[in-house]
Amino acid sequence: MKRAIVLAGGGTKGSYEVGVWRALNELGIDYQIVTGTSIGSINGVFMASGEYERAYTLWDTIRMENMMEDGINLTETLEGMLEQKDAIRPFLKKYMKNKGADISPFNAFIETMVDEEKLRQSEIDFGLVTTQFPSLKGVELEKREIPQGMLKDYLLASSAIFPLFPMHKIGEETYLDGCYYDNLPIDFAIRLGAEEVIAVDLRTEPVHPNYAKRPYVTYIRPTRSLGTMMNFDHGLLMDNMEMGYQDAMKKFGRYGGFLYTFSDTDLSGWEKEINSFTRWIAKAEAVFSGNRFPKIAGMTDVGTVFAQLEAYTDGKFPEKKDYYLRAAEIAAEIFSVDVKKTWQFGEFLQAVGQCVLPEDACADAKIFETKSRRTLITRLVEWKRREESAYVTSCIYHAMRLGMAADTEKIGLLTIFPRELIAALLLYVRNEA
Repeated sequence: MKRAIVLAGGGTKGSYEVGVWRALNELGIDYQIVTGTSIGSINGVFMASGEYERAYTLWDTIRMENMMEDGINLTETLEGMLEQKDAIRPFLKKYMKNKGADISPFNAFIETMVDEEKLRQSEIDFGLVTTQFPSLKGVELEKREIPQGMLKDYLLASSAIFPLFPMHKIGEETYLDGCYYDNLPIDFAIRLGAEEVIAVDLRTEPVHPNYAKRPYVTYIRPTRSLGTMMNFDHGLLMDNMEMGYQDAMKKFGRYGGFLYTFSDTDLSGWEKEINSFTRWIAKAEAVFSGNRFPKIAGMTDVGTVFAQLEAYTDGKFPEKKDYYLRAAEIAAEIFSVDVKKTWQFGEFLQAVGQCVLPEDACADAKIFETKSRRTLITRLVEWKRREESAYVTSCIYHAMRLGMAADTEKIGLLTIFPRELIAALLLYVRNEA
């Protein structure tokens, strides 16, 4: 059976793909075909040639000056761009002159890093995607169709992300980045004979959602944003590489977690807490299903609670342990627990618990002492408008712990805070265990 690795385009987000490759190496997963677009074609050459160390070195050492003359980092914030205001003027001058950025350093970098002969000698097939201009016709080339000595030219053609980069001319033809045709060439890999595909997307939402559901496609995509496609911050590149490794290890069942990553996947030691948490969530659903509450400003349907619990699960039909795991992740998000780390699950729960504000810092927990439902609803709506999530979670937890909120009616009202309620319930069942 032939297995293909398919790599998406996405500029500097491509370090994620090398992290996935590291996981595949550790898991002993082999492949016979590699296809890629743009940066995916460059990473793909390394994969098809078996040159992991060279690929890692590229991403560990690449800087803006390796890509373009007088370049700037395309950050996600206006502040990040303004910090580079002294560099913007020379960049724009060369941009206008070259009809795109001056990428002569990138051309030289590719010349240095890519070994065409090693690729041609490899038994692993390779294909790249580019786009003809002005027809916008897609061009898919496997390595035997690329003329000898022209590999680097076609890699540049596949990566010509106009208007940022200039179009690339080969002979009489002009080319644009392959993303204008197919940014994740799964079709191409199948036409080359792949019966099984491992596709590596660089977007949190899949480029090809239809393929994400196919049994013959293992679809790996980032759990969090990888940033912009032209940000050369070294820390970001390494973080994205680690995320690729974690996401791949989770996809193949070696690690656990959805948004966070856990080195252990067996939650049997938390069965009592899992069952208790499930009972409380079921109570919240039952209260709302009975339509016992009036429509309140800011009140959410209990479905929002379950939508939060089912986020990041890739459409998996959830088990009770998945709800508990997601509750722990939601609590960790609220308390800003490190999402980049690979955690041991017990250690993770302890870290979450240590972030809870002390009882004496949660004066608003006393609002649950009121006997008037109308007063409580009014206070909760006011609370939602002005309080931070970590504070709300801590107050709800302490109110439950002290017996002021641990009843079905108040739990139902607290669905106005779906994430905070989930987190507080997790902390409560942990305390009760």
